[in-house]
Amino acid sequence: MSRLIDDVRVVLIKAPLEAPIIAPFGRVEVRHNLLVLVRLAGGVTGIGEVWANFPPWGCPERVEILRRVVRPALLGETLDDPARLYTKLAAAMRGLANQMGAIGPFQQALAGVDIALWDAHAKALDQPLRRVLSAEAADAVAVYATNLPIDRPAMIEAMAAKGHTRFKVKLPAETAMGRRWLPEARDAAGARPLMMDASQGQTPDSLAGIMDVLAAAGLDWLEEPFPVDDLAAYRQWHGVPGRPPLAMGENSYGEAGFRTLLAEIDPDWAQPDITKTAGITMGGRLCAMGEAAGKKVALHMYGGPVGLYASAQLAASRPDVDLVEMDAKANPLFAHLERPPEVVEGRLRLSAEPGLGITIDPAILARFDVTEG
Repeated sequence: MSRLIDDVRVVLIKAPLEAPIIAPFGRVEVRHNLLVLVRLAGGVTGIGEVWANFPPWGCPERVEILRRVVRPALLGETLDDPARLYTKLAAAMRGLANQMGAIGPFQQALAGVDIALWDAHAKALDQPLRRVLSAEAADAVAVYATNLPIDRPAMIEAMAAKGHTRFKVKLPAETAMGRRWLPEARDAAGARPLMMDASQGQTPDSLAGIMDVLAAAGLDWLEEPFPVDDLAAYRQWHGVPGRPPLAMGENSYGEAGFRTLLAEIDPDWAQPDITKTAGITMGGRLCAMGEAAGKKVALHMYGGPVGLYASAQLAASRPDVDLVEMDAKANPLFAHLERPPEVVEGRLRLSAEPGLGITIDPAILARFDVTEG
């Protein structure tokens, strides 16, 4: 089978939400799934997901990077080793990313196409991606239901009915909502693990006012309580008695960024995001760095089914990954999967199909193809 890359396609799927997603840094009324497809001359096509959540108007820049930088660099290449192509693309992007001051969008485009390359590589080998990465890979991975509104504790039981056993709620900017609703969320979760994401929306002083509630909740972690570049706030937080364990990593780019995170912020949980900062190639390295630093590792994932299953395939191949995030909010692209996700006793089951093990309706991919503008 030919391994020559003969096409790279870009797909931007937009779907309005029935209820908006509110975060400290913006409001999302439309879900975007930005996908990249790498086709080999032998007929195999790999698919990857590029992080494209915030801001909602940020997708065009990533689309143009895929069109103008990634696509020309890959056409005519041979998919002999995805890691080699990752290194080549990273070198091709470096100068332009520095000149534009846009490390994030370039890294996100690189991460998504790296997933597509690994998917195509595994499909060409007729193996699930996890088996290509490790002969000892598992067939299911531990997941947690995320993005649960703190003021709707009934959603915890709704997720439990779908097989989930771990839950993460959102802490709004108004800490009064945390005081009001976190005890009810804990009651709904019972003895099951409960986490909370502050999405960079707090300060040490604002959290000091609800420390009694945070402590009583027995959280497995509190995620990104302060802006990720506020090192002084995190140093102060480390000295707070009874603070919840700290989780971070989705906004730390590459090995250098992750090394800085582990050394200067020192979270209890390391959270690389393979659609945003890493891809499969770099994702494995970041997981290993987290474990070597004595951290628990949970793959961050806030996007569509391609990112979810890519994260799950990587996690299934690595004993150093403890959990994978699984969005509980409505994402219309999941409706176009050939088979819906199956979570049993808190574990996402993976198929024996090659690559990522999923199939998305080709008509949807064709409808939202933006490769030619």
